[in-house]
Amino acid sequence: MDSSVFEVILIGDSGNIARYKPDPVLSLLTAHLQTPNPSAVIFLGDNVYPHGLPEKGDRLREDAELVLKKHHEAVQDYTGKVIFISGNHDWNKGKDDGFDYVVRQEKYLEKLFGGTNIYLPSNGCPGPKEVSINDNFTIVAINTQWWIQRGFRPIGTKDGCAANSEEDFFVLLEEILERNKNKKVLVIGHYPIYSYSLHGGKFKLKHHLFPLTIYKKKAFVPMPLFGSLLPLYRKYVGAPEDLSNQRFRELKNRLKVLFGNHPNLVYAAGHEHNLQHIYKNKVNYIVSGAASKSTYVRSGKYGKFALAAKGFFKLKFSSTQKTIAESWIVDEENANGKLVYQTELD
Repeated sequence: MDSSVFEVILIGDSGNIARYKPDPVLSLLTAHLQTPNPSAVIFLGDNVYPHGLPEKGDRLREDAELVLKKHHEAVQDYTGKVIFISGNHDWNKGKDDGFDYVVRQEKYLEKLFGGTNIYLPSNGCPGPKEVSINDNFTIVAINTQWWIQRGFRPIGTKDGCAANSEEDFFVLLEEILERNKNKKVLVIGHYPIYSYSLHGGKFKLKHHLFPLTIYKKKAFVPMPLFGSLLPLYRKYVGAPEDLSNQRFRELKNRLKVLFGNHPNLVYAAGHEHNLQHIYKNKVNYIVSGAASKSTYVRSGKYGKFALAAKGFFKLKFSSTQKTIAESWIVDEENANGKLVYQTELD
């Protein structure tokens, strides 16, 4: 064991895992939990497709419970730290009653895990939630879906939240980052800041000619000329779940400024169903949302790595060396998967 190294597995968008047979990515995850180093597993949101955890009696309730139980089974013998954050699907895809869904999921997961507070930020709050791991490393959880959520959104001490306003959220985050300026910091949220995939407005010719393939891979309904309107809308205006959405733009623009003042920071997200490493303005951005789906991604100006394949990222934070980022994907011939990317983070 190297006590100076702390490993973090980042696994996002796991809500569509196999229900009635071994899931390949969860099996890969279980294989990587057997590390001699202190470690953590972070589920980066969209933990249950398609609508999070409905109330009892709903036709989707039994299936949703099964998905969450599969997550618990995958890590039940693991002695490291487990963290879940929420994504747009966990908030009932942003519908007005999404808060009820996310709080219901939090309570259900914490019951599965013996009452441990593993769902961050708690109570559907925006965050930020600081988790000090050791003298050299801190995790900070933020709730990106809160910013674009319709309906009730908790805020302030009356709702059990640390931030009393949107502006207060940024003040608290800056205080956390300043307090940890001599440590390595991992900020986690469901939505990426940058992406060379669909939610980032990156499409290929097929999506312009057959725009319905954005949502279903085999929906080859030709819509020449008119079909380009959807990709262009997603790129410049944005559906609620896109990075170009006005509310999310406001959040990410503020985050980029804060992150740029802290060179030891890594921001990790899911949402896009692929694996990406982007380095821009001296900040490392990881996208690891390929637990149960894989979708189109391309290379980009600031992209160090991009792959559409099922798998996850692993980060190794060292007190004496640079942080190592690895990307592992499912390999049918090897239970430990295939290492497809490895780099030292600047």
